[in-house]
This record gives sequence, structure tokens and C-alpha cells, in this order.
Amino acid sequence: MLPETSHRYKVGVRLPDWLSGYAYRLFEGLVDFQRTGVSIELHFDQPSGGDLPHDPIDKSWKGDGLLVYRYSKEEARAWKKAGIKVINLSTEYPGAAPEIPRVIVDNQAVGRAGFDHLQSLGLRDFAYVHESNRQYSKERMEAFEEQVVSNGLNFYRIDVPASSFPIKTRPKQVMKCLQALKDLPRPCGLLSKDDIAGVSAIRVMKSLGIKCPEQMAIIGVSNDVVFCHTTYPPLTSIPYPGRKIGYAAAELLYKLMEGEEVSDDYTLKVAPGTVVARESTRYVILPDPVVTAALEYIRTSPLQTNITVEELCRKAGVSREGLRQKFQATLGRSPKQELERVRCYQIVEILRNSTETLSELSEICGFSGPDHLCRFVKRLTGKTPGEIRRG
Repeated sequence: MLPETSHRYKVGVRLPDWLSGYAYRLFEGLVDFQRTGVSIELHFDQPSGGDLPHDPIDKSWKGDGLLVYRYSKEEARAWKKAGIKVINLSTEYPGAAPEIPRVIVDNQAVGRAGFDHLQSLGLRDFAYVHESNRQYSKERMEAFEEQVVSNGLNFYRIDVPASSFPIKTRPKQVMKCLQALKDLPRPCGLLSKDDIAGVSAIRVMKSLGIKCPEQMAIIGVSNDVVFCHTTYPPLTSIPYPGRKIGYAAAELLYKLMEGEEVSDDYTLKVAPGTVVARESTRYVILPDPVVTAALEYIRTSPLQTNITVEELCRKAGVSREGLRQKFQATLGRSPKQELERVRCYQIVEILRNSTETLSELSEICGFSGPDHLCRFVKRLTGKTPGEIRRG
């Protein structure tokens, strides 16, 4: 329960123009919190084509609290001196350490989610499109690489330091960096640092004659509707949880304005949304066409179907031992292991993003009861469904 106050706090919100793709999601969260009855008044310098006066939020701004997406060291000092409480909504910060508490997406979870989705395609080679001068990209890449390597698979990195290029020449220089795609093994799964990098990569693939997703499957980050749907094939993406971040940031800022304290380097991480699968990761062509077809059948079958190895053999038209040998040679695991891995991945995604009871979930997933479901999840993940839901 939040403390009550008779004072109406003036809270400024500063977001860069290029954040428009998911700024509205952040505002949904801010408004959700405002509707809980707290005494705050939001101020935002909204572009209006000149109809409204310009009211910039800078080091001279006056008010009680600020929600900003990045800041300068000079601004941080000025706001602190003025007694203004501030929350940074970006992973990035000036200097060697954060000077302002942050509420951000969990970038490590983004990297893991990208790997899990790409691994479900049966791939053994993975690459990350990285921007070395961005901390958020570094965190996503490190988590992605850790998952790839720990599973005995192959990791590659493509460096695209986009923000260091001059605006006028940036598109050409980005495309030049992405020429490195031609040197990657095929098939390969790519996680790009964000949706824009994903769109750029798909365009370069076309120019190089690389088929997406058949030869290279790719995932972006943010789930920007415009970027994801105005490229072909449409881009699979990991959603930026803007609404949850907006709410959590507003709630934390309110507590700070009410007198609570946290350290300057305090960081609250919010889990990303479930991967939104589109054509850019629909399927890949593996060296063995039998395995390719079997994996496509596994991925497109309803969760409650509970496919057996025998059924998979009938669909593939090979013996049980023949299918085992093909899976082992192509994926490094048996058909049974792959069936269980994909099923567990789907169950974990439901656990993280729904409120169904275990009884309801066991029925959805084709288990005889919640005990059977719990044993299955525990055996494959080492965690109970409750532990997975709690993060």
C-alpha cells in the first residue's frame, strides 16, 4: 500500500523522438499507475507541430520528479542539487557507474529468450548482431553467447557500431558491416540487438542472396509493429515490456518522492514479453530433410497433442533407429529429447506469461494431472512451476 499525500507531485517525462516505437507502451504504464489514485501530474514536451509551446526538460527544469531515457552527467548533478528525484529508463548511463536508479528491461533474459526460440529450430550455429558501444547490446549478447556455448553449439559475432557513425553516412556503413553475414555458416540463427538492426540484416541478406528464414533465421528486440511488419519476411521479435516498465518506474519514483531511499546504482529489471514469432523464424532447412520435416511437425503441432516418437517415425517415414541416428547426427540429441525440450520450452513460456492454475495448465498441455506436469518441468529445468513463475 503506497503512502498517501495531499501534495500533487509534478513529474516530467523525457523520451527521445526515436523512441516513438514503444513510447506509447511506457505511457500506458505511467497512466496505469496514475489511475491508482496517487497525486501526480505528468508533464511531457509532446511534439505538436508548433501548436503547443516548447517546454524542454533539461538541467533547468523545475518539478518534483523525472522519468528520463538517458541523461548527461551535468543534468544529473543539477537535478540532484535541486532535490529532484529521477529514474532512468535506459540501460545506458554516462560515466563509469550509474548516478541515477534505473528501471529497465532484463537484457540477460532477452538474450536467453532469443537463444531458446532459435534453438527450437534445430540450429547448431548462432550469431549476434552487436553494437559494442551500447551496454544493453553487450548484456544481451553475453547472455545469448553463454547459452550457445554452454549447450556445446557455435557462436559468432557481427559488430555494427551504428551510433558511432555520422548520421549522413550511417546507413551505408551499417550495410557495409553487415556484409559479414556472407561468412556465417548456413543454416544459422541470428539475434539482433534490436528490431532496426534486424531489418537492416534482412535487407543485406536479400542483397547477398541469402534466404531468410530457410538459410538464416533472425529475431529482433522490441516488437515494434512498424519495423516488424514493413520488412519481408516479417520479423520475429522479443517484446519490450514498456507498460510494465512504465508502471514500475512511476511507482518507484513516487516512493522516492515520498521519502524512501535507494542507492544511485539501484536497478530494477523487468522481464521481456514472450517471443512473437513471425516469418523470419518460421523454419530453416537443415542438412537432413527428414529432420527438417520432423522439426517442422513438432513446432506446428498443438501443445496438447503430446507427440510420441512412434508418431514422429510414421510422419518421417523412417524406423525408430533410423530417426534416432538422423537426429543425433544433425542435432546432437535424440527425437525423445527434442520432443521433451520443445514441449518444456512451450510450457515455461506459458508459466511466465499466464495465470492459469496448474490443473488448467496440465489440461492445456496434455498431462494427466498437475503432479505429472510438475515432475516433467522439474526433471527438465531443475525448477518447479512455481519457481519459474516467480522468476
